[in-house]
Amino acid sequence: MRQALLLLSLLLAVNTVQAQTKIVFEETTSDTYLMKYGNSSQASLNSIIILLENAQVTAQGGGRPNRKPEFTVRLEQHARITDTGDQLLLQVNLKNVTVTGDINNKGFDLADVLKPEELKYKVWLLNSKNEKVKEFTNQRLGLHGDNQNMLQATIPDTAANQNFKLKIEEKQVNYTYESENRVKERLNLVKEYFAAEAKIQRALQEVAHIRPDDVDRIELQDRNLKEMEVLHANLKGQLAEKLNLEKNDPQRLNYKLTQLQETLQDRRRAINHTLATLDQQFFNRGLSLMQRGNRSGAQVYFMKAVEANPRFAPAHVELARLDFMGGYIREASNRTRDVFTSMRVDRETEAIALELMYDIYGAYISSGNTLTTRGDYHNALASFAEARELCSTVRGLRCNTTALAEGEGRAALGVYRALVDNGKRLLDRNDLREAERVAGEALAFQRDYDFALSREQEATELMGQVKFQYYLQHIDLGKRYLSQQNYDAALREFEGALELESRYTFKPVQELGALAQKAAKPILIAKLTEGYEQAMQNRLSNARATASAATAMQERYGLKNDAEVLNKYNLLRERIFTQECVNTQVAYDKHYQNARDLISQRKYVAADQAFMAAIKAADEKADCNVATFTAKDGRNEILVAATYQRMLEDANRHVSTKRYADAVQLYEQARAYYVDKGVGKFGLNHVSLFNFAKENNRQDFTAHVVSYFASIQEEEVAVQLLTSLLDRGYAKRKTKKVQEQLGKQLALKDAGTGPWHDAKTVAAQYTQSHKGLKKLRKAYVKERKRLAKLG
Repeated sequence: MRQALLLLSLLLAVNTVQAQTKIVFEETTSDTYLMKYGNSSQASLNSIIILLENAQVTAQGGGRPNRKPEFTVRLEQHARITDTGDQLLLQVNLKNVTVTGDINNKGFDLADVLKPEELKYKVWLLNSKNEKVKEFTNQRLGLHGDNQNMLQATIPDTAANQNFKLKIEEKQVNYTYESENRVKERLNLVKEYFAAEAKIQRALQEVAHIRPDDVDRIELQDRNLKEMEVLHANLKGQLAEKLNLEKNDPQRLNYKLTQLQETLQDRRRAINHTLATLDQQFFNRGLSLMQRGNRSGAQVYFMKAVEANPRFAPAHVELARLDFMGGYIREASNRTRDVFTSMRVDRETEAIALELMYDIYGAYISSGNTLTTRGDYHNALASFAEARELCSTVRGLRCNTTALAEGEGRAALGVYRALVDNGKRLLDRNDLREAERVAGEALAFQRDYDFALSREQEATELMGQVKFQYYLQHIDLGKRYLSQQNYDAALREFEGALELESRYTFKPVQELGALAQKAAKPILIAKLTEGYEQAMQNRLSNARATASAATAMQERYGLKNDAEVLNKYNLLRERIFTQECVNTQVAYDKHYQNARDLISQRKYVAADQAFMAAIKAADEKADCNVATFTAKDGRNEILVAATYQRMLEDANRHVSTKRYADAVQLYEQARAYYVDKGVGKFGLNHVSLFNFAKENNRQDFTAHVVSYFASIQEEEVAVQLLTSLLDRGYAKRKTKKVQEQLGKQLALKDAGTGPWHDAKTVAAQYTQSHKGLKKLRKAYVKERKRLAKLG
């Protein structure tokens, strides 16, 4: 029932709208225009006709074209006037544009591009007498867009029963430069279409020549295939959509493009497979050539496999095998070692490489033994070293280390004895420097090959013989310097000889000790004399160092009991001691005088420390017997004043570490000590705790002292200090408790002294009406009132 009512409502609404809307006029007209060459006002049209002529455009039915191509443009318009009540709606729409005639180009219809570019026209509104009521001029419509509306306008409906009509006049179709370009582009596309068909045919022929198995020229094959893939993409993109080949494809170009695409895809899959397995492809070619005995050709393909994949282990192994077969053992060894140490290999390749490595290892051993037999020991050692390196780096290689060690030992012994023999020849020629160098080289070589040469003594003996010659040279040269009284130079030479004597086991020269002593004594006496002068000049550190060095020389050269040396040494010691006592007295006097100066400045703690420094200086050199009674008496004289000042210093230290209770307690003890001991006689004045707290920079300490005064019933002093603290900017919220405490205590003291009604006045007198002491005033008044009620 509800659906039926809804349908009835819709029908009534439609009837109402139709009753309100009335079609006054409706008409469909058409116009035909013949487009041919020769119209001077249409230069673009003439150009288009020439383009069609040159392209050999034919008629739609396929008949022969005119001498000059011609085509017809037909336009159909639909005009309507609708009465909407108080207005008239004027509408003119272009219904259809058709082009016929010579519009076929090799099977492709050119009608859509031969449409005129625009339509110019005028529209008149006529009455029943065909009189022009309203004109719509300068109307233009582009014929290549989606807009088909030639006119849409409204005018007031002021006259009843007027039979209005619309008339379209002065219609003109125009071709422009854009029209000419549109035709030219279409004709070019048609030309490209037929050219593309030829290209596709050639491409199908050329793609057959692409050989994915041509590994030697696979890059060229891949490049050629890429060029054809680009050609296919361009052809498909340019023509398929623009010419709408899905509807019209006279040469079956779409089919041929698909056929070419499938062929290219097949070749691409094959080429990609070859490229992905190029290392294996080259490797297989190399193996085939190896089987036919063509080593050089195989090597070329194995190298190509490595170039394609630098970590392709099978190719590296085969290249190493070829190197080994060609006698290039080191190259074969390095390449095979790289396979084991830096490449991933399968079991088969690893087994082949390991077999090759055994051959290489055996070749190194054989080469080392052969070179040893020839006396070429250094190269033999190098060959054995290569073999040992393989043993340590190649996994799975089991080496005969005994045979290797024996070979190395024979070669090492040959090198060692050659070095010793060369050193002996140099020693015979008295070329000590070269003989020493060669002996040192032989000893170093012996250490390197200790496992084979540990028992050999020739190099050690050679070095000893060389050093003995240096030893004799030092002694002879020392004697010469001694005869010239150049004691320093002589002693240096004798020291060199003694050093060699201590390090080597050759037979010593007995007179060396006496010669060294003879050269050392004048030097020692001169050194002791210099030390005495240093002590006289109060350069005690230098004098002590000289004395220490002299003692060492006495011990080394057996001069401890020499009378002359001993006399000089004792004089030096006595002078050092005397000067030390003089220095101690000077230091004592300096500290003592400093203490007296500090007393005059009333700095008693510092003066006490200066007295203590004087006593300490004297005690450190007790043998000098410096009198210290003056400093001790001075300490006793200022003991009371120094003790008082230390108490104040400790109190200040407690304040700085926020130990405020300890600071107050100690400060009060200092006040009592000041009175009891009569500290005032030392010129010192005691500052009261009130002033000490008032002037202190730590406001928290001042606040603590306020609480302290409150706790000892010094309320008025506490209020004064609190007032000063608040004036310095201390936060009022931090003083709430102490204010309430002071207010209660003052109220308790004043209880019974007067009527509680005067409490506000008294509280104001206590606080001097200070704004920051509001809590104190309130607490005072409240407590007075409470006490009055109790009384």
